[in-house]
Amino acid sequence: MKINVCAGRHILEGWTNVDAVVSKHPKARGKVPEILADMTSIPLPDECADELMCIHGIEHVLPWDAEAAVKEWCRLLKPDGRLVIECPDLIKCCKNVISGYKVAGKHPDQMGLWGLYGDHTLKDPFMMHRYSYSPESMAALLERNGFTKIQEERPQWHAAGASMRDMRMVARKA
Repeated sequence: MKINVCAGRHILEGWTNVDAVVSKHPKARGKVPEILADMTSIPLPDECADELMCIHGIEHVLPWDAEAAVKEWCRLLKPDGRLVIECPDLIKCCKNVISGYKVAGKHPDQMGLWGLYGDHTLKDPFMMHRYSYSPESMAALLERNGFTKIQEERPQWHAAGASMRDMRMVARKA
């Protein structure tokens, strides 16, 4: 089993898609996750998954809920199961705000303030960010909660933010 937590509009074939709400995004095209649940309490059995990914989800919860979520993900993964997290990189976002870095044709805040706070133009509280991580703080969160072999890789999901705003952390359940 592969679990896609915080699936949003990205309902993936071959994955068990989980989200707290059904996405209102027009690109969701009516697709809904198989499981509606909070990321801290997913109704699946222990050690049921080979892989779990959370793409742009962990930044939407407060730090103590992120801690609970990572513990829950560890519970769901089999030993040596793969965890993938993508989210804005606090350091990159701050550098982009300070330097004024922007991408042509994109909202001027996309590479900086949106990475820190979320996209307020959607007027959706589920799209607002509640906390930010650096690669170091994310690695510490993962290590504290049962993960090893933690590596930073090139982000793959948001083309505009792949190298200049986001981070991708990959780890294995100990």
